[in-house]
Amino acid sequence: MLLVSAFGASGVMWAWQSRSRLREERTRQKQLATLLDENMQVALHLAKHAAASRNQPLSPLHVLYAITEDEKVAAAIEKLGGDRAGLDAALQNAMDKVEHDGDPREGTRLLGSALGIAHNDAQRQMTCTDTLVMLLRTPVAAILERPPISGDALLFELVHGDVPPATLARETHVHVVLRNDDYTPMQLVVHVLETCFGLDSKRAAELMRAVHESGRAVIGRLSVEDAREKITTAREVARRSHAPLWIGAEVC
Repeated sequence: MLLVSAFGASGVMWAWQSRSRLREERTRQKQLATLLDENMQVALHLAKHAAASRNQPLSPLHVLYAITEDEKVAAAIEKLGGDRAGLDAALQNAMDKVEHDGDPREGTRLLGSALGIAHNDAQRQMTCTDTLVMLLRTPVAAILERPPISGDALLFELVHGDVPPATLARETHVHVVLRNDDYTPMQLVVHVLETCFGLDSKRAAELMRAVHESGRAVIGRLSVEDAREKITTAREVARRSHAPLWIGAEVC
């Protein structure tokens, strides 16, 4: 009788724990739906599967693999002329070599940092692009350097689309224009305006705020030669920081 009672109590406990786990999973899924957009939810599931199927802790490499499988990211890779099959093979090979005893917090920290980007920007949902921004700051980003694509070119395509011209044919002078995005730090914009265009700190800060508040601002009217030189330099400064700075020439 005691044995039967013990089994009965165990069954009740198991059922209670199962319901508790189910409630926790439902709660977690609701939280994910609030924090991540639909594509990022799919990418997170794929990253976790890639890690679990290899008995590995979730790492930035698994996350990068999942991000490149996203439909929008894959389309951007193809638009830039990238070899998706070659990139996938390289990622699969790299994942097979991930250490089984690696730091399980690496992937989580990266995703947490990407979530911070989204929350700092009007509390919007986290996207695959947010995650790519953080991935470009890790060593695994080197695997994206497969000419004609690069990690920075991929990020720019996802954020802005086509790269604007640095000069215009048949024009003697052009307007050099800056446009806003969610990922280029304000301090970097000010730095570019000061160092590449020779603006004083007050004017640089004013233009930065104008870009942030209005979406765009004209830096100035320059000769096409001067504009090309300064725009090229500004882009290189931004590239070193993995920032998708939109700066280009427009007709006056």
